[in-house]
Amino acid sequence: MKFYHDKKNAESYAAICEGYNASEQLEMLYERLPEGASVLELGSGPGNDLELLDSRFQVTGSDYSPAFIEMLEKRFPSVPLLPLDAVTIQASGSFDAIYSNKVLQHLDDEELASSFSRQSELLNPGGYVFHLIWCRIDSPPTDNGLLYIARDIASMKTAMGSGFELIRVEEFGEFEDRDSLAILARKT
Repeated sequence: MKFYHDKKNAESYAAICEGYNASEQLEMLYERLPEGASVLELGSGPGNDLELLDSRFQVTGSDYSPAFIEMLEKRFPSVPLLPLDAVTIQASGSFDAIYSNKVLQHLDDEELASSFSRQSELLNPGGYVFHLIWCRIDSPPTDNGLLYIARDIASMKTAMGSGFELIRVEEFGEFEDRDSLAILARKT
């Protein structure tokens, strides 16, 4: 999981993501949360979605990669940033929502369940998780040491356990038609 610790790999990923953000999918979260709500983004990467979240919410960015954290510090000097992994999420405080964009595919089933358990602990009562995930990965990279697991609604519900109520799921295409899911759930 340390592929993006290498600054060149992080910069290469940032270049690939240039011009892309999840503005359309984030409308699902905007409909539920008032402006100024507290949001933790897991795996902010180069910060394309962090910029959108910061314009509406009290956002905290995070990433497991020190190279991405360094990029984010330069790009968003006033946004709180945390070096976090998506499993243990060693953050303090609480949040109204936790968001990620194509991060959870790097977790195996046990790690994913642990992540949701920790997310539940960090959410305020009635808080939301909103995750964009791959539901189809046709040819994952094999040379970077990262895990790539496509998820469907059933596997996500299993990982969430009884701690979350599924609110809304939408399919969308990032690289191919219907290769991704936007999943919004509320802490029960």
